[in-house]
Amino acid sequence: MIEFLIVGSGFTAATLCFHLLEAGIQTNSINIVGPTKLGYGNAFNCMNDDYRLNVRSEIMWIDPNNKLEFTNWAKKNIIDEEASHEAGNFYKRSDFGRFVHSKINKLIEKGKLLHKKEIVQKIYKDKSGYWASSLDDNTKIFSKNIILATGNPTPKWPFALDKATITNNKNLVENPWNGNWIKLIHKTDNILLMGSGLTSLDCIASLKSIDHKGEIHVVSPSGKFPPANSKWERKKIPIWPYENNNRILPSNFLNFIKNYLPFKPVESSEWQSAWEELRQNINDNWKKLPDKGKLSLKNKLNSTWSRYRYRASPQSIRDLIEFQKNQQLIIHKGKAKNIIQNRNKIILTIGDRKSINVDKIINCSGKGEDKLSKQIIKSKIGFSDIFNETLEVDDKFRVLRIGGKPNKGLYMISPNLSSKFGDIVAANSLATQSINLASILSSS
Repeated sequence: MIEFLIVGSGFTAATLCFHLLEAGIQTNSINIVGPTKLGYGNAFNCMNDDYRLNVRSEIMWIDPNNKLEFTNWAKKNIIDEEASHEAGNFYKRSDFGRFVHSKINKLIEKGKLLHKKEIVQKIYKDKSGYWASSLDDNTKIFSKNIILATGNPTPKWPFALDKATITNNKNLVENPWNGNWIKLIHKTDNILLMGSGLTSLDCIASLKSIDHKGEIHVVSPSGKFPPANSKWERKKIPIWPYENNNRILPSNFLNFIKNYLPFKPVESSEWQSAWEELRQNINDNWKKLPDKGKLSLKNKLNSTWSRYRYRASPQSIRDLIEFQKNQQLIIHKGKAKNIIQNRNKIILTIGDRKSINVDKIINCSGKGEDKLSKQIIKSKIGFSDIFNETLEVDDKFRVLRIGGKPNKGLYMISPNLSSKFGDIVAANSLATQSINLASILSSS
């Protein structure tokens, strides 16, 4: 019988494992199930050298008492002249995965910590009262506690795609996160990127690395890319006017943010410094919003909020500007509707009237569907959060049952818990979740 089963093998799972061990939990009490090397996951299991972290290295910490650990490790273990910028060091994502993996891997190699490279397909309560996890190799693991730490699920097409009508699926890239798609590209191909977020910028950086000569079409509802990170600095902590209130109106929440931000370009260090100052206590105030207010703000600000939260590496913006100067990059503002094939060309339709003919289409629309969460909801073990993105949890990360009671022994930490906890971005937010949950589990 396992005491703690961690589901996932990315940064979140590895960090939780690290902090459980730091909190005194024995290695033989922990099992991990996830498909990649521990610490890599979907985010960092990319061997593409053009995919970089979108934040500077000192923000990517595991331990708040050692925030420069990755920065110092990188200086000793990485040769990457392109990483350096006046805004900070923006290392390759694969190198950060390597760093995280190194924190735990020795225990796995020595057999002290068990990591099974499989995928959990289903969880349920066994007749014995313990949790049962069914794996894709048809085995089961029984445990007293399960911690879901699966991170962002791999991308899926945002609409139904009839693949039977597409004769050459190599022209369609559903999941570009690992970076291998670049091997299928000819320099003169006309490319279409569905989305204008960080994944799209990763793809643009990869195309720049092969000196791409074809057109690059970008389709997104906003038609805007995230700004590059500047050399921002937090100088003070904002004092919100409603700190003593239990509830805040969405209008008050939004107006305070607007009034606090300077009338400067979002690319400027002044604007980004103010934005980062807001983030220090924005979550305390987010929790005071009613659910309807949270949902209203998400629907109203979602794409804008994401661009400001997930700012880009300066290197990827440099490559974007280069393609713009060469007049190779064409932005189409609208929502992608369907993909069809006409002879040797792939056609993307936008709305009811517009269509674009290209050689390759790359899906940069964001994370896909979490199948395990869907199974948990379907089995009525849990229910969806108000954003319909993941499971609802309480302040102690316990997955809630219908009716609001917590499941005993079922927990979740995730970058997708924004409806509950607010602004979750970068490694440090997930590390903080791991620290808090490790403290709860080690003391119970």
